[in-house]
Amino acid sequence: MKFVRFASSYDAAYGIVDGETVKEISNSPIGQGYSETGATHELKEIKVLAPVPRPGKMLCLALNYGSHLHGADRPDRPQPFYKNNNAIIGPGDPIKLPADAGTVVGESELVAIIGRRASNVSEEEALEYVFGYTCGNDVSAREWQSGARADTQWWRAKSSDTFGPTGPFIVTDIDPQNVNIRGLVNGVEGQKCHTSEMIFTTAQAISYISRYVTLDPGDMLWTGTSGTTPPITPGGDVTVEIEHVGILHNPVESA
Repeated sequence: MKFVRFASSYDAAYGIVDGETVKEISNSPIGQGYSETGATHELKEIKVLAPVPRPGKMLCLALNYGSHLHGADRPDRPQPFYKNNNAIIGPGDPIKLPADAGTVVGESELVAIIGRRASNVSEEEALEYVFGYTCGNDVSAREWQSGARADTQWWRAKSSDTFGPTGPFIVTDIDPQNVNIRGLVNGVEGQKCHTSEMIFTTAQAISYISRYVTLDPGDMLWTGTSGTTPPITPGGDVTVEIEHVGILHNPVESA
């Protein structure tokens, strides 16, 4: 099933995507029941919003593709870090780069959205706690991550306002280890991978994290990025394409 969150006359609504039609539902489907309201909309006529406007927690996996290690040691366990929810924006919203950020890149990622409270869950059952999946762009200011200008924590490198585009859809029925991902900057492919290349699977990461941090409905797991990530600059654009999930496109501006 495919869900979308969109602008409505009363702020925002969720709907079920059926071809080019959106069937509006009573409330967010994440972690709770819902019903169809009877209202329908044309997909091309709605303003699509971020699927989860303010996730309670976003944990992102560092170094989860061999192609992204760039000389670093292969991790022996998942390496999650936090990304703040102020970074969230939706499809078509501008990524705004601070003037002093230096080199900023986009990171194309599959994002799992938790649907049930998960605490100390096994790897075998971990995916039962996922509601669905969306596209994510883990925008990152490299000079605030490493080098002479680096902070001791990645608080602004990963979590500056607008550094977390997500969307356009939540898709519930994919295998998270069997989709292709592409990242494009100004229409030119810069990243390409298959999720089977992850060092730690989505299930392994959820199980590991849930031993220590309880995951709640609406929380997000960003599953990591691959390869070398090309820089983004004001006046350009960046796109994340994930097979069977969707295409997330955002322009880039100066803050």
